[in-house]
Parts: sequence; structure tokens; C-alpha cells
Amino acid sequence: MRRFYLHKRNGIFYAEIVSSSGKKLTAKSTGTQDRDEAVMIVSNWLANGIPGKKGQKPKQAETAAELVSIIKAIKKAELNKDDALSIICILRDRDLIDLNILKTQTEFTQTEFAQTEFTQTEFADSQQEKLIPFLLKFWDMENSPYLKEKITHGYRITASYCRDAQMKIKNHWQSRFTNKTINEITRKDLREFSHFLKERGLASNSIKNIMMVGKTAFKWAYREGLIPSDPSAGLMNFTGDQVSRDILTEEETEMLFKINWKNKKAYTAALLSLTTGLRSGEIRALRKNDIGERTLNILFSWNEQEGLKCPKNGEKRIVPLLPQVRNMLIQLLQESPYKDKENPFIFYSDENPDKPCCSYIFLHYFRLACKSIFISLENRKLDFHSFRHLFATRMAERIEGNKVAKITGHKSEAAAKIYQNHITARILLEMESQTALEFKNILGTIKSQSA
Repeated sequence: MRRFYLHKRNGIFYAEIVSSSGKKLTAKSTGTQDRDEAVMIVSNWLANGIPGKKGQKPKQAETAAELVSIIKAIKKAELNKDDALSIICILRDRDLIDLNILKTQTEFTQTEFAQTEFTQTEFADSQQEKLIPFLLKFWDMENSPYLKEKITHGYRITASYCRDAQMKIKNHWQSRFTNKTINEITRKDLREFSHFLKERGLASNSIKNIMMVGKTAFKWAYREGLIPSDPSAGLMNFTGDQVSRDILTEEETEMLFKINWKNKKAYTAALLSLTTGLRSGEIRALRKNDIGERTLNILFSWNEQEGLKCPKNGEKRIVPLLPQVRNMLIQLLQESPYKDKENPFIFYSDENPDKPCCSYIFLHYFRLACKSIFISLENRKLDFHSFRHLFATRMAERIEGNKVAKITGHKSEAAAKIYQNHITARILLEMESQTALEFKNILGTIKSQSA
């Protein structure tokens, strides 16, 4: 029996937890848009209790299910005043209510709005600044006061993220707002701009990301007193057509690894992602010295613009490496034309010894393998990253989500409470053991792999 179900509501994953008696609890928000993180958060709830309102202790799924049954029974039962008084007395005896107070007390908090003071000269200068140059500078790592402040306070901002933001400005904002100053932008302008993007056929999530480039800047400019109001405040996002990434079924996964792929690097990378949860960029960045006897050091990730860089979230980590998978990595190194080079890439490029292979190889041969065993990709968001999702999902069903997070490198504000800085040897051994058990059927088929 499944312990929980996930579904999306306005881009956020909600979880319906199922008690051991088969009762579904009311869907609860995980607070994240990332499916892997949602799985691990819910796994942590199952282990440590479902969090309630602020100040309340977490409840186990069984306790929560009992309360749901009690509440439903009270709603349906034909109660008289004596029955109601009996219920109230039980609550009083448990110090949950005061019989002298028979009404709900709701606390209302006042939101304080800070007013920023600025001189008339500063305000006049800000009024004359053109929007597009302002946005381009706002997302320029070397010149943006906003980005410098974020980095100073420990936030991780990558150059590729900033370049992507600037491309959104040039490709979408620039043609629409070339002659507008920052102070001339109204909420109506931004609303019409979002409708214009929708009419061009862009997906809701793409529109959201394009709009966020400007909305973040307007919010900061208002907070700093550069503009008298934030024109993006209260704007609604488009929802409804975002497709969440799918995962392969157990049967599909076993079929994929029983066949010969047309590219050994792609096959090995897929198996490595399936059994460790590594991202494509982390796999491409692996080099000879990263291979241990039973572990793999994840020190870098690779992208075409920056080359070797820190893994996502800026944290290096260690993952358990199964013997069968380790043997395949060693085979790749032995077949590499650069095997005598100092610390060569494992997933090497055929053209350049100083670069790994391109990520498209992984995706291309994954799609070919799916096609060869009649796995339809139509209407399913399946790609190489699906192996990472599959690993996180399957392992979170075996061990606590916070332990899985230490191996996969997941980290977000929503999940920060359950993440720790160090991976113990015990966790590595436990993960290795559980991974070998989970994927034993697949591991038994790779010995004959020759592609």
C-alpha cells in the first residue's frame, strides 16, 4: 500500500498521506515545487510526525487519521446538548479548553509597512532611468548592488543564472519597454505584457520566470526608495499547463537496463544516476581521482559556460558507489584515449581531453533506448533527470528523507530544517545497502552490457 500521494496545486506539491488503515488525510502543502524535495519532506513527516500549526507538536499519521475520523463522526452524529456537554467535559479534563470561554479566539496581527525616505534629487534621478538598462545592470554580477548584497549574505548566485536573466530581458522585455523609464511602468503594463507572452504560446512556467526577472527588480527598487511603488505587487501568475517531470515505472526501468544501449557512456551515466541520484552535470564532471573503493566524491559540476564549478547549492558531498557500477566506471577509464593523462574525465569527450562529453549524448541515447523497447515519451516529461527523481523516490520509501537528501544534495528553504552538513559513515553504509536491495534486479543484468 502506498504511504502517500503527491499532486500539484498552483505549482506547489501537496501530499495526501495514507494511514496504515488505508485512510487518506487532508492534503498538506510541502512548500516546494521540486518533486524530489517533496518526496523527502513527506518521508520525514512519516518518520517524525506531520507538522501542525506553529507551536503544535507533529502528529503521527495514525493519530491524525483517528482525529479525522472523530471529527467526521461528530459532524454526522445526531447530538443533543447533553452529548455536546460530555464532549466539552472530556476536552476540559484534558486541559484543552476552559468552560468559561466557549468561543474561538482569533489573533489578528498588524502588518507594519516601512516607509523609505529618499531625497527629491535621488527620486528624480531614478525616474529618468530607462527600464532595460536598469534591468540589465540589476542582473549583472559585477555591477548589481542587489546581487552583491545577496552574495555577501551567503546566497549562491551563479553567472549562468544571471546570463539567463539577461537573455530573458533582451529576448522579451526589451522590445516591449525600450523607451520606458523605470518609474513609468504600471501594473497595467506588466499585466498586458504577461498576456502578450501567453498569446505567443509560451508555457505558464516560462512566463512566470520571464516576469520574475522584472518583478524581483521592481520589488528591490521600491524597497530601496528608487520608485514610489512596486508595479508588480499583486500580479497573478498563469497556472494550469505546467507539466511536472514524470518518473519511470519499475518495469520500464528494468527493461531499459536489460538491453544494450548504442552508447556505453550514456548507459553507464544512466545507471550511475539511478543508483546515486547524481545530476547530469555532476556525472560529466567526474574524474579518475573521484573514485574511491566504495564511495564517489562529488566535488564539481560541469556546464559549457563555466566548465568545472561547485555542485548545485554549492556543497560538495560523498555518495556510496556500488561495486558493479564502480567496475563500469573503471572500464570507461580503461577505454579512454586519455587514460594516461593526469586525473582524466571519466565521461570523456572524443574531441577534447580537457572536457567531458556533452550532456546531449545522455539524453539522445536515453530516448533511443526508450524507443527500442516501446516506451512512449508522448505526453510524458521523461528525460535523463528522471533517473535522479526515481532514485530519490524509491530510496525515500526505504529510509528517512533527510538521509536521502544528504546523498542527493537537495537543499531548499522549505527543506532546510531536515538537512545536515555532514554525512556519516553509517549513513553511507545504510544507503549502499538499501540501494543494492532496491535495484538488485537491474544490477543483475548489467554484467552482459557491452554497448
